[in-house]
Amino acid sequence: MAAQAFKAIAYLKEGCPFSFKYLLFMVEAGLSDQIEVIRCDPSDPEFDTVKAKLTAGLRKRASFPTVEIEPGRYESDSDALIRHYAMKNGVRESSLPALAFYTETIFPQILNLHEQKSGADTRKAC
Repeated sequence: MAAQAFKAIAYLKEGCPFSFKYLLFMVEAGLSDQIEVIRCDPSDPEFDTVKAKLTAGLRKRASFPTVEIEPGRYESDSDALIRHYAMKNGVRESSLPALAFYTETIFPQILNLHEQKSGADTRKAC
C-alpha cells in the first residue's frame, strides 16, 4: 500500500490580515485543496501550545500565517508563502482580482488602523 501524500498544514490566526491575505490567494488561485487549514484563536487555551510548536518548527518567533509545507519544514510570511505556491503551481498573482483588491485597498487600511490602536509596526506579521 502506498503512503498517502503529505498535505501542507496552514496555521492561520483569527483576525490576522496576513493570514487572510494568504488564504484569499489560496482560494482564489484554486489551491485550497493543497492545504489543511488550522484556525488559531488567541483566546483558545491551546493557542500558546500551537504557537510554541510553530516557534520550534520555524526556529524563530512564530508569526502568522505559518505553513508546514513539507513534513517538518515550516515557513511563514504571507508574501513568501504566496510566492512559493504561485511559483509551484504556475499562478500569476496579477491574474487574481480579489487578491489585488484586498492588498491594494483594504489591507493597508487594516494595517494603519491596527498600528494606530496598538502603536506597533504591523507591516511584518501577526
